[in-house]
Amino acid sequence: MTAPQIPLALTPPRRLLFDNFIPGPNQTILDVLKTGLEPGQWYFLSGQAQSGRSHLAHAVFDRALRNDQDARFVACSVSAAFNVLDQTRAEWVILDDVDAIAGVDEAERALFNALNTWRASHTGLLMTGRDRTSFVLPDLRSRLNQAAHLKLSPLQSGSDVAFSQLIEQLLEDFQLKPGYGIVDYLLRRAPRSPSRLVDLFEQLSEQARAERRVLSIPLARSHLDVQRSDSDAGNKKPT
Repeated sequence: MTAPQIPLALTPPRRLLFDNFIPGPNQTILDVLKTGLEPGQWYFLSGQAQSGRSHLAHAVFDRALRNDQDARFVACSVSAAFNVLDQTRAEWVILDDVDAIAGVDEAERALFNALNTWRASHTGLLMTGRDRTSFVLPDLRSRLNQAAHLKLSPLQSGSDVAFSQLIEQLLEDFQLKPGYGIVDYLLRRAPRSPSRLVDLFEQLSEQARAERRVLSIPLARSHLDVQRSDSDAGNKKPT
């Protein structure tokens, strides 16, 4: 007798689009990235960790593909500098976390050579990173400084409006049915970090789908308690 098949409770991947980015204080930058990027021009999108720069880089890439533009997305790393950059040719190139290769001489030279090629071919370029100051090669720093600078501000920790919008958006993105009072509860108790909030929703979505239940306060509380215990354990100093 064949054992019954149990359907997997898979969480759908969250697409990173303009429509589900909560701009907070960054509405002007969002508008530029949506409608103001000029063909052949270079842009450097900077911001702290968790400021949303990678989300926006993916959104620009998605919009380019939807508009039938030839675009390439590169998640930067030292290996990518050698194996990808010199082979990347497109109308638009998006380099996410470009400062991941800063300080590595050969990788910086590979990026410098790629920038020269893209400049000669009038390739549009969007780079993201914390900043441009960590690069060592003077000629590379000069090239990077030719890009228009767009600086993201993090969602303000005291802004209930922005985080309430983010919670509502994540409920929609993960296709979760909210239980009574869950938005207010998460607004009071959930971490005020967009990336940690997304991680929390991924975990909640998996359990809610597996158990076919709404996103309730008890469900959220159980995950927040585990998250808090893990954080306390990581912060505890050895005696």
